[in-house]
Amino acid sequence: MIGIEPLTPEHFATVAGWLSNPEVNRWLSGEWRDRAIDPTLIGVAVRNKRNRFFLVRSGDVPCGLVALADWDAADKIAMIWYALGDPASGGRGVITQAIRQLVRTAFDTLGIEALHAWIMEDNGRSRRVLEKNGFRETGRLRLATVHNGCRLDRIYFDLTRQDPGA
Repeated sequence: MIGIEPLTPEHFATVAGWLSNPEVNRWLSGEWRDRAIDPTLIGVAVRNKRNRFFLVRSGDVPCGLVALADWDAADKIAMIWYALGDPASGGRGVITQAIRQLVRTAFDTLGIEALHAWIMEDNGRSRRVLEKNGFRETGRLRLATVHNGCRLDRIYFDLTRQDPGA
């Protein structure tokens, strides 16, 4: 069973370890990519009112993170992002299920009306996670990110409360 729960200080070091892993953080924005993440930074991010971080568990085992960032309470929008921390949990739909739960939380509990996300153009796994959750590609920002030393496009997706299946 996959579940999400608000991220608490007891898990900051675990999440910092995941986000410090180059195999994980290579897909993230420049502020998180290619660096060691200190648990204190996770604590600062969690305390920011524009963010909501959730620990993902598979059974009782913490295995990933799903989050809302840039939450604009006035316009009721937020960006969704995620990371699988435990590679052994890969390929089983863990993050797909966790995103489904986060979408429900965003729409039903937090009153968010629209979510958006972006991926690097060569991140097929992340594309599938979003598409399985009803997100649709909305556009791209050309050459907007760096991956493995190459400039790549960011591909943007969105999902609204009114979308079918949302």
